[in-house]
Amino acid sequence: MKEEIRQFLMENSEEKYREFSKALIPGEETMLGVRLPVLRKKAKELAKGNWREELKTEDVYFEEIMLRGMMLSYVRESLSTMIPYIEAYIPCVKNWSVCDSVFSKMEVFRQNREKTWEFIQPYLYSDKEFETRTGIIIMMQHVLKCDEKGKSIKRLSSISLEDCLAGRGKEKYLPEILEALNRKFPAYYASMAAAWTIAEAFSCYPAPVYIFLQDNKLDDDTYNRALQKIVESLIPGAEVKAEIKKMKRKNSKSGG
Repeated sequence: MKEEIRQFLMENSEEKYREFSKALIPGEETMLGVRLPVLRKKAKELAKGNWREELKTEDVYFEEIMLRGMMLSYVRESLSTMIPYIEAYIPCVKNWSVCDSVFSKMEVFRQNREKTWEFIQPYLYSDKEFETRTGIIIMMQHVLKCDEKGKSIKRLSSISLEDCLAGRGKEKYLPEILEALNRKFPAYYASMAAAWTIAEAFSCYPAPVYIFLQDNKLDDDTYNRALQKIVESLIPGAEVKAEIKKMKRKNSKSGG
């Protein structure tokens, strides 16, 4: 980022927040300690200006990488225009915080689910942990939880055992989403993203996901993490949670 933006970040850094955030992101040593609302406000400002020029400068700090991605998420251009810039940015993603904070809000993907689905395929199956997580987060937020008109699909307000046997109507991409997740995820942060997405899918479409949970190729850790996230949710009823708990696989090291 340009020197004046770097100065802005330093002026808005907080030492206590830096120490708190570093504890959540192991190995991140370039953090200044700038809060997300401050970064989002600045990113919106940059997105309205000469944002292409901002991309020509080099990032040094964690917040600069975050700000670059947030800026891209707020640019009001077509998906076709933005894809090359997003492709160039994804290799910069080295932790869950940047991945989730940037791509959860990148609503340009909602312009065209078909193009978005095509775009994420190589990332979903990448051998790089955070490329895989990036593909999964985009899939969850902008394919699973988005309809053909780009509007958000809401979770059910509650889920009963009857819902697990009947449930909501068919969702166009749900079979493909479950198939993309139906494998082993040895890398921790990719595994956590997969588990999170399965839990979110259950909260929207309990019946097909309930069937999926009974017969799948997931590794034990990812599978048990998905069950845990479903049980931790306030949406499933007590009977549903009791059944989900019975499905846990033994001898797993999963947690969190």
